[in-house]
Amino acid sequence: MSNDSGIRSLYPGIVDEDDIKEQREAKAAVMKRLNVQPSILPAAMDERINSLRELGNIVSFSPSFYKTQATKKEIEDKKFKEDFEKEYGKAAINKRVLQKIYKNKKAGKGEYEDFATHDVIVAENMRDEARKKLKAQSAKTDSLMVKAIRHSSTPVKGYVGGATPVNALQKNKKNFTPKVGPNGMKGQLMVDPKHPDGFRYTDVNDLYKAHGDNPERYIEEVMYMYEDGPVPKAGVIKPYDQFDKSTYPMNQTKSLMKYQNAYNKLTPQQKKVVETNNKKKENG
Repeated sequence: MSNDSGIRSLYPGIVDEDDIKEQREAKAAVMKRLNVQPSILPAAMDERINSLRELGNIVSFSPSFYKTQATKKEIEDKKFKEDFEKEYGKAAINKRVLQKIYKNKKAGKGEYEDFATHDVIVAENMRDEARKKLKAQSAKTDSLMVKAIRHSSTPVKGYVGGATPVNALQKNKKNFTPKVGPNGMKGQLMVDPKHPDGFRYTDVNDLYKAHGDNPERYIEEVMYMYEDGPVPKAGVIKPYDQFDKSTYPMNQTKSLMKYQNAYNKLTPQQKKVVETNNKKKENG
């Protein structure tokens, strides 16, 4: 049996299997001769150790608020994806195509004149998506009309009690057709502090009549009206800045005229509210 002394002390940890076996047998022989029983601590019992291992596999000691810090590569990849989406994503491509359409209209050209094939495809896809959203919103409006007919406190002409909602809607369709009011609108203007103008249209026909010549503004208005989208930005009047020529009134005549025409259709009370809200924005 070897011993870690002398030269062997220079190489600790080098143990032969036969040496280990001899040491165990010698220790057992001595304990037997002395009539000493080995004591096993509870914490060292195999079944206790195994149960603790199983518990450790089940219970997680990671705090819920702990989050692994992103590596430098992960941060760079995330930034690259964000920049790529901002420059080449669907929203960016749609915006560029809408700008091209607007420039063509402004120059008196056709909408898709001088367009590449892929630009035409993008423009048609946008048009189809807008139609689908308008159609879906129209279906919601029809459903609301049916409920209004059913729960109306006064009988609606042409409504048959046993008719299905669809048939009832068709029979009462004329009764709910919006008429053009004295201000030339089918709907009305509604004060909206979140809107850049301070007010907005409530009928899609009036919206198209006002902004149909600017597809980008029209789509943004439709999304804001029906889909709780972000506030419109295209064609909105920019605050005057002496260092930015695009904010000069002479360069915003079209937007200013549109705003003035709509503002003139507000009621006196609505005008006061809009002016008050505008002052709050300026002071805020």
